[in-house]
Amino acid sequence: MRTTVSIILLSLLAACGGNPCDDYVEYLCECDEENCDSLQTTYENADADIQDECSAQLDDAEEAAQACSEDESSGEDEAESEE
Repeated sequence: MRTTVSIILLSLLAACGGNPCDDYVEYLCECDEENCDSLQTTYENADADIQDECSAQLDDAEEAAQACSEDESSGEDEAESEE
């Protein structure tokens, strides 16, 4: 009985966790808008192995997206100060 309950709970947690590739693609698209559609198509129905890869690379992608958005905002600030 405990085993069955444990398996059900783990299954529910995995199902509610979502697809880490969705977040991964969102971060990649922040720096690479031209290829965003292609990235979304590639990772759209990712299997478990691909989701593991996305999850492993998620932190790096988030850092890159933050750096990208900081670069864009500093470029906008410079353009505004030139006007």
